[in-house]
Amino acid sequence: MSYLVQDLGGLMGATLIAPILFPAAGFGLLRLLSPAGLSAETFWPRAGWAMLLSLAILPVFDTIVVRAAGVPGMLLLNGALALCGLNQWKAVQRWRGARCFLVLALAWWLVCAWTMMDFSRGGRLYQSLVIFDMVKHAAVVEQIARQGIPFTDPFFARDGIAGYYHYFYVWPAAIRWVSGFQIAPPMAFAATAFWTGIGVVALLWRIAADGALIRRGRDRRMLLMAILLCFIAGADLVYMALRFLVAHRVEPEIENWNSEIRMLATSTVWVPHHIMALVAGWTGLLLNARACRLAARHRSMLAVAAGAAYASMFGASVWISLTIAPVLSVWGLLALWRKDASLLLSGIVALLLSAPQFHDLVLGRAPDIFPVALHIRPFTLIFAGPDLTSQLWSLVLLPLNYALEFGFVLLGASIYARNARPVGEAGSAVRALLVWSAVAGVLVASFLQSVIINNDLGWRAPLLILIPLMIWTMRALQEDDAAQRFGVFGGALLLLGLAGTAWDIVGIRLIRAPAFPVRAIEVNDDPAMAHALRAAYGWADRHLPEGATLQHNPVLKKRALDFGLYTRHWPAVADKDAFLFGASRQAVGERVALLSPIFARPMPVADLVDRARRARADYLLFTRRDPVWLRLGGPPATLPCLYRTADLCIAPARKEMLP
Repeated sequence: MSYLVQDLGGLMGATLIAPILFPAAGFGLLRLLSPAGLSAETFWPRAGWAMLLSLAILPVFDTIVVRAAGVPGMLLLNGALALCGLNQWKAVQRWRGARCFLVLALAWWLVCAWTMMDFSRGGRLYQSLVIFDMVKHAAVVEQIARQGIPFTDPFFARDGIAGYYHYFYVWPAAIRWVSGFQIAPPMAFAATAFWTGIGVVALLWRIAADGALIRRGRDRRMLLMAILLCFIAGADLVYMALRFLVAHRVEPEIENWNSEIRMLATSTVWVPHHIMALVAGWTGLLLNARACRLAARHRSMLAVAAGAAYASMFGASVWISLTIAPVLSVWGLLALWRKDASLLLSGIVALLLSAPQFHDLVLGRAPDIFPVALHIRPFTLIFAGPDLTSQLWSLVLLPLNYALEFGFVLLGASIYARNARPVGEAGSAVRALLVWSAVAGVLVASFLQSVIINNDLGWRAPLLILIPLMIWTMRALQEDDAAQRFGVFGGALLLLGLAGTAWDIVGIRLIRAPAFPVRAIEVNDDPAMAHALRAAYGWADRHLPEGATLQHNPVLKKRALDFGLYTRHWPAVADKDAFLFGASRQAVGERVALLSPIFARPMPVADLVDRARRARADYLLFTRRDPVWLRLGGPPATLPCLYRTADLCIAPARKEMLP
């Protein structure tokens, strides 16, 4: 069976399993919160609430249950909630135009399949650029499915546990477990990302509804606009065209020219855990906004639910949590000034529910550099340096930076600001939260950066700016004279944004040399080797002892990828960035230095075995690309190959395993 067929079948199966595991449980949460008025609406708004509650509240409780009772315990909890919520399916009404939305959902599923599946043909495996992040996603899914929570470090063999935000991964792990480990981790992850994308649309509609920003009779139109705006990028293609004219080169991703700001569709493909955190955070804000209008008993109920949502947000993304924290802090202080303790209650609940995650982060991570630093958001890679001149230029060019990155939705927000806006008490709290969210997002994204590996804080904080811009644009697009207000310039930005997203989706797999003038890309630069590695890792899972480490060359590429996608036999050290899950940077560097000579030059077997033993490597994976293979014309003759092809060799590295 080809790998394409395997992945396609796995993704289809996972897509069908996923809603049974978590969106269905959201109806149970909806019923529990029904005294606070969440289930008073018609069926489709209730279904939207169920999706939001499952993404916002369920993760923290699922992870706590997995910690105590494993994946089976989580399935029992979610099943009980799904049964509890059966009465919320009452009065299911036929939705006029549902066929149109089903077609759009199918199109979104095809995008997920295109961007995350492997395509195989003629002994060659074609991977998309998403595997650059998928290696981490798939590894965490596999660890939770087999070990539960907490789990050991898949990138660096060490005692103790990994310290990482992992709440999103419990659902793909459950899918893998339910399938009897037949559905591969990347496909379980892809299916969960697909359903998360559905939740994003539900969030946009709910914010607009609670903010009194939907005109009477425009509900369906508002939903269609929410879907459309998820796929509209900024004006990045303008810079891409300039680069081609000047340097005669393009990029497979439009975000490579600048410190990236991804729109919701491509963000959900690449980093759905951050998107889940965004949904959880905003759902918590909406619950707190509703709580302010209720009597004490029902107010406390929603405040507790909001606290659970904030705990889920923290467990899914530290960076989204850090960006939204100023909003919660200021709002909480203002609420206390008005003698409203509901936000304080939410904060206490969030801290209590997050205690296990705090424990894992403290216990599972070695002392390291402070993860956040002051830095002005750079404009293009030209001004990315830390010198004063670059920082000043970046500060001056911040408006242009954001204008190019947000494009159409920034124009829509400006049109909303210049024209008549909703007034009155209805929705005022949510409309204020939109402004505060945008301000917090701008401040964090503009003047802070994370420094662990990449600037994830600077890449994810703009999501808190994006949501208000999209909501305001959706409001502006509802007006009868919207086409006139946006004009030709707006139409051009709209087409440019759609073209940018299309470029990203196509480029993620097809924009490669020599067909396009792009720089050399390490990801999937040798499809024949990728095919051989997937086959070899499959053999290793069937034949190597459970828990044995399988070490590849840790310096062959900047980032090792295939091991995390296709096997559960983790390496002793993945690469120079193997401290992602909390290992000591010094220990990672020392182990890389210890193991890399094995793949660089021939050495006496005693020296090789000693290095492997000290580095915790049980088996070695040599490939035809390793320097030692190139020098010898094959793997070291002193080691017997347990698995051998023209491309690679898996050999034992322990003395007791050698003949």
